[in-house]
Amino acid sequence: MAKSGAADKSTREDVHELIEQIGTLKSDVAAIAKTLAELGTHSKEAAQAKFTNSVAQLQERGAEGVEAARAGAHELGNQAAEAVRRQPATAVGLAVGVGFLLGFLTGRK
Repeated sequence: MAKSGAADKSTREDVHELIEQIGTLKSDVAAIAKTLAELGTHSKEAAQAKFTNSVAQLQERGAEGVEAARAGAHELGNQAAEAVRRQPATAVGLAVGVGFLLGFLTGRK
């Protein structure tokens, strides 16, 4: 019987130690889960910031392109107006020729 009591005590100690290790393991797993969640949040925030920055850069480039196109169109308009003022007969003849050509190409047969 002495052996049985010692074995029961040893088994209880082993079970108690196992329960403590399981508790430690649970807290470690919870800490890992928390760290992974924080990492996911930081990654999401970094991706959102990068996306927002990229969109802002694209908008800026687009605005610059529109402004450049607008300036180019304005300059071409000024050049065309100046050419019409210098040579009105040529401008009228050219307009008539282009109109005739467009009418010919789009006319039904």
